[in-house]
Amino acid sequence: MFFKTSNPSALAAWQKYQQDCQKVKDEAKRLEAVLNVACRSVFVSGISGFCFKGLRFMDDKYPFHRDLWRKPTASNGWSCTPRTSCIPKALCAASDELNSLWREYSPVTYARTDALLFWLGIDFSAILHGPVKWFCVDDVIYLQCEDDSAKRKMTEILSDEFYAAEKRVRG
Repeated sequence: MFFKTSNPSALAAWQKYQQDCQKVKDEAKRLEAVLNVACRSVFVSGISGFCFKGLRFMDDKYPFHRDLWRKPTASNGWSCTPRTSCIPKALCAASDELNSLWREYSPVTYARTDALLFWLGIDFSAILHGPVKWFCVDDVIYLQCEDDSAKRKMTEILSDEFYAAEKRVRG
């Protein structure tokens, strides 16, 4: 099912969510700069929000010692975070320094979608019915989901209108 809305409250919630997402990204850039090594931030995005997951290092070059970082695996999005246990004795001082930097500079902002979901007329259970896709273009929020509870606050539209708007977003 496809929906759209131009409700000012929904648009304000969308803007707040986008600002919080940008704040998370800015905080991650600050961490990357402090570590001063080639890396990319890894984020998690879903119906509940957007947050920082860890770092992905390039060319197998790590700040501090490699043994101070958790192994990148599929379950952690191939990202690394500092280890907190089983640290070799010889690396304890470096581990303390790394953890101090991590606590000070790692992103703490979590971009939540609570207000946005309320104004769109859906909740977290929407993902039980299938995937949820949303975007905003020309002050209109478009939503694709299989949960028909969005009908309460949004206007149902045809898929052609949704895909045409999506094409405008992609450029």
